[in-house]
Amino acid sequence: MGETKEMATDIESISSLLLKARENTVAYIKPVLTRYDMTEQQWRVIRELHKHSELNAQQLAHESGILSPSLSRILARFSDDGIVVRKANRYDQRAQNIRLSAKGKRLHSRIQPEVEKKHTVMEKDVGGDKLSRLQNLLSQITNNLND
Repeated sequence: MGETKEMATDIESISSLLLKARENTVAYIKPVLTRYDMTEQQWRVIRELHKHSELNAQQLAHESGILSPSLSRILARFSDDGIVVRKANRYDQRAQNIRLSAKGKRLHSRIQPEVEKKHTVMEKDVGGDKLSRLQNLLSQITNNLND
């Protein structure tokens, strides 16, 4: 019985450590994003659309890890600002296909090199081998829990 309590505490500790690690890693790129008046969630949207060329809203929410209500607000702003183009899916008029506009692609091209520099600093500070192992472990955990 004590073993179960101890295991639950360890999982809670892991969850807390993951949140802290996330905040600390985001802190590396936050100054870059702040200069572009962009949140980390907004950057994830731009990054995923650049990576996948075009996604529907459900796919984009999944890939970026952003809940639909927040994603809707981001897409509305990006659409108004001319950063994304949304058009109805030809098979389902209720669904939208979303892609970066030329302006959105230029924005990605300006921000990405600066973010990469910050990632290089983080690799140096933490150790590339440690980050690589962590990425592999987190991928395994995510895949195992999704099965």
